[in-house]
Amino acid sequence: MMTRIWYPQLDIYHAIRRVAALLYYWEKNKAPIERLYISDFYFANPVLLHNVRMPADVRATFKELEIPKPDKSFLTYPAPSILFHKMESIQKKGVQAMVAKSLLNSEAIHKGEASLSRFGEKFVESCVVGGLSEKDTRLIEFLARSFSQISEGDSVDLRKRTGLRRMV
Repeated sequence: MMTRIWYPQLDIYHAIRRVAALLYYWEKNKAPIERLYISDFYFANPVLLHNVRMPADVRATFKELEIPKPDKSFLTYPAPSILFHKMESIQKKGVQAMVAKSLLNSEAIHKGEASLSRFGEKFVESCVVGGLSEKDTRLIEFLARSFSQISEGDSVDLRKRTGLRRMV
C-alpha cells in the first residue's frame, strides 16, 4: 500500500482558502501582494512566527495566541526561506485561480495589490469564514490586523524582520 503525506502549504485549494480568509479580515479587504504572501506563509506555518522580530505590542498580541514554539511542534520545519520559496508557485497559482474565478479584482492585482471582488466577498462569507475554527480566526485577525502593519510601506524592513524574500 502506498501512502502519501499531505502538506497544506503545498495545496492550491488550501492556499485559496487561506488567501481568501486573510483578505476578508484585512483592513479594507485590500492587501499589498507581497505582504499577503508573507502573511499566508505564516498562516500555513504559524509556529514559525516565533522566529520573526516584532515590535513589543505586536509580540504581546502574538503571545496571546498561545502558538507552540517550533521545538514543541510535532513537525520539523525546513528553514523558513526555503519553505517560503517552495510555496511561491502554489501561492501564485492560487491567486491566479482566484482572479480567473472573479474572486479577486484583476485591476488591483496588476497594481501589486489583492482585493476581494464583491462576488469574492460574498463567496468568502458563505463558504470560507464559517468553516474557520476559533483558533484560525484569531490567527488570521492577528496576521491581517497586527502583523501586516509591521513596517507598513517598507517591504525591505519586513523582509529583514522575517528573513523571507523572493525575486520579483
